[in-house]
Amino acid sequence: MDDNLLLKVQDFSLSYRTRKGDVAAVNRVNFDLKKGETLAVVGESGCGKSSLARGLIRLFPRNIKNVEGQILLNNRDILSLDEETFRKEIRWKEMAMVFQGAMNSLNPVLKVVFQVAEPLIVHYDIDRNSAFGRAKEVLSMVGISGAFAERYPFELSGGMKQRVIIAMALITNPKIILLDEPTSALDIITQENIMNLLKMLKKELNLSYIFITHDIALTSELADKMAVMYAGEIVELSPVEDFYSNPSHIYTRLLLDSVPTLRGEKKLKSIPGSPPSLIDPPSGCKFHPRCPYVMDICKTEEPPFYKISENHFARCYLSEDKKV
Repeated sequence: MDDNLLLKVQDFSLSYRTRKGDVAAVNRVNFDLKKGETLAVVGESGCGKSSLARGLIRLFPRNIKNVEGQILLNNRDILSLDEETFRKEIRWKEMAMVFQGAMNSLNPVLKVVFQVAEPLIVHYDIDRNSAFGRAKEVLSMVGISGAFAERYPFELSGGMKQRVIIAMALITNPKIILLDEPTSALDIITQENIMNLLKMLKKELNLSYIFITHDIALTSELADKMAVMYAGEIVELSPVEDFYSNPSHIYTRLLLDSVPTLRGEKKLKSIPGSPPSLIDPPSGCKFHPRCPYVMDICKTEEPPFYKISENHFARCYLSEDKKV
């Protein structure tokens, strides 16, 4: 086993119950994450990105129906642990999450320093003064001075609130941080500041990230490898260099064609149609109703994962001629 391998996800699936039927939000997902590595997960809204992140940290909604597969953290199957053991030994200690929408993640009537320190008080039984001291150190690390630590969330800007959420994730020194759209609803300058902060923390603390985003342009700054999700499945998994220079799945190519570039003229293209319902997804390749290169086999048989090159895989029949 690779000594640098931190997380291995094997055939991970989860589904929800709804009034209209069962939703297969995540379907047989596989990937690895090494120490100090960032995996970016991209795709359209509703493709299962956030469900994947919440599934990894086991924050399931009440209507969860089924969870299958393995999540191996340091070769330990954390999905098989009972909830109490997972809460005490894994959640926030080994793996933490930065949630989408900073204001929704902060309690408006509690001071910032208490909210950052709370995991130390609850999980480690550290006295209040020591926990507050550690919280102020972490807040300073993410660019929040001591004076602002004593303030309430409504007294902070959007960017400062996002830094507080990052500090909350870092307070227990986890090995993996799940980032769910960490720059959404922020202006461009603040986005850049948050991305620079994440890069600095990754380097200094040797953190591993799973970066959930719909903003493909941001991934080039932080990611080491890419996972493209569509209809609950990973349809392409590759090093970040291959993602930009040699995309294999048609959906990946169309996503990149829809992103503007700073240099040179580029005619932007849209992806026809809409993402499929996860209650009643299409047969065969789930992208076939929108694919401009669809073949008969795509409509009836689900494509396998073809190996394009070392660490590059794509679930597309048109990738068959590229396989190694």
